[in-house]
Amino acid sequence: MVEKQSDLFNARVHRMCFDQDFIYTSVARNIYRWDKKTKELISYFTVPANDNLKKGALLCVDEKNIYFNSIYFFHVMDKKTNEVIYQKQFGTDNSSDFDLGSILVDKNKIYFSKRNSGLVVVDKHDYENVKYLNKDKGSIWALDQDDNMIYFGGVDKNIYSFCKSTLSESTIFSGHKGNVHFIYSFKEYIVSVSADNSIIIWNKSNGSILHQIKNAGCSLGRAIMTDKYLVCVAKNTIKIWNVNNWNVIVEARAFGTLFFDDGFIYLADRNISRVAVFTIDDIIRNGQVNLKV
Repeated sequence: MVEKQSDLFNARVHRMCFDQDFIYTSVARNIYRWDKKTKELISYFTVPANDNLKKGALLCVDEKNIYFNSIYFFHVMDKKTNEVIYQKQFGTDNSSDFDLGSILVDKNKIYFSKRNSGLVVVDKHDYENVKYLNKDKGSIWALDQDDNMIYFGGVDKNIYSFCKSTLSESTIFSGHKGNVHFIYSFKEYIVSVSADNSIIIWNKSNGSILHQIKNAGCSLGRAIMTDKYLVCVAKNTIKIWNVNNWNVIVEARAFGTLFFDDGFIYLADRNISRVAVFTIDDIIRNGQVNLKV
């Protein structure tokens, strides 16, 4: 049975992604499509019953399809018809599952993590054409991209950049002392969050460390960067730093997982029927996140 969720603000959410007009969310076996402006529910569908999916699917979208992973299966679904047009099993048990990291798509490839197998790269024009990057370096927990490069990191504590067109390694970012849990690409920078409880701002071009915030309190959370601010959400707390002097501007109560799109921060949780949407300036102006908790 599909859980009734009439508007995004009262939804439970495991993962979230965006296109120009819609927001896509997952929880348990369901994927929902919401109007980005009104936050009203447009449609939903249930993930094929291939495995015991409890948290929710990892998902991303392009102009034609929704790409998503259940625990062991990779799926492609037509956005117009909600028809699953392709599916393939990759894993078989908790040593080869997809329950980590995220999934990304560009104009030619889909990227996602398989436990203990590095980064999986699937050709969008031939889904049977699959390659692996850094397969011998263990599990990948974090990935992001820009126009030319894919960036990923995980249990070996390094971040790697690979050229998308050639799938050749470009740069190794070394400096964390714990697993890399989240990566955010912004202009010429990479922002990384690690189990060592630090956030590092890197130079994309050469892998050098531009700034490191130790004891950031964001070891299992997510962080994003703008021209003015660095924002981290973890352990029911949101922190905002001024990137000019790295002073903390705001530290306030929050909840759930951080998602970011078109200048808006979204906080969501798969166990709580609540989504908060606001700008960074909203938080700075009020000194808090407006949450009914």
